Order: sequence, then C-alpha cells, then structure tokens
Amino acid sequence: MPYGRPMKGKFRRVPATVHIPTGVLDIIDTFLEESNERDGTKVTRSDFIVEAIEEHIKRLGLDDGSGEANG
Repeated sequence: MPYGRPMKGKFRRVPATVHIPTGVLDIIDTFLEESNERDGTKVTRSDFIVEAIEEHIKRLGLDDGSGEANG
C-alpha cells in the first residue's frame, strides 16, 4: 500500500533525510496548522519544505528558468 498522496505531475520524487532543528519544525508546523485551518487547505510539511527549496534554488539562479526545479 503506497503512503502519501499520488505524485503531482510527471516528476518523480524520492525520500530524502534532512536534519532540521526542532524549533524550526515547530515554526513550520504552527504556520501550516494555522494556514491550513484558515484557508481550508492541506499543505503538508513535506510540501512546505519542497517549495522552500525550490524558491531558494530560484533565488540562487540555479533553476533552468522553467519555474520548476523538478526534472
């Protein structure tokens, strides 16, 4: 039985381990809980981290200009 939800789009995803301070996780979790409740969304911690990584890659100029760091 697969876990999580189906992949978005055609890009593959693989699990990756990151070591994040618990204080940062608390900030992320609190933000997501509040915004999901307020907006009626279901953004996960994983989604949040992937979006943050993609934004950082974009700001560093390491993206290919397609708007997606996937591929």
